[in-house]
Amino acid sequence: MIGVHLLTFLQARGLDLAAAVALGALVGPSQVGARVVEMAFGRHYHPIWTMVASVALVAAGVILLVVGFPILALALALYGAGNGVGSIAKGTLPLALFGPFGYASLMGKLAMPSLLAQALSPSIGATLIEWGGTDAALRLLAGLACLNSVWSACCG
Repeated sequence: MIGVHLLTFLQARGLDLAAAVALGALVGPSQVGARVVEMAFGRHYHPIWTMVASVALVAAGVILLVVGFPILALALALYGAGNGVGSIAKGTLPLALFGPFGYASLMGKLAMPSLLAQALSPSIGATLIEWGGTDAALRLLAGLACLNSVWSACCG
């Protein structure tokens, strides 16, 4: 949802469109940078820690956006890094937990809820922004990100 509505969220924080686009452009390099770090060091620890780092980074980035942290670039870099590392963890964690037998079928089953959420989130986000404003939408996302962090740390 943040990826689709990022410019709206940044403009609601007082940025003009050009500044919002410039800051939004930090997300992609942050994703790639985090993936490079993960590829360099990820073999030294269990993939569950990659997933925990992913959800913690996303939560930190979203929380910094919610509280109006003055360095928005840091918030977006953390968010992007979390997304980048998460894309690796989505593949390595199931392989580590369940092994290679039936991996493709398992990945398809695991991907379904995420793909549905990705498909629905632009419309849900637009509705949330329309009804409650950008602050309410960001607070909800921050709450969900925190819940995800706690769930991953405790139950993952």
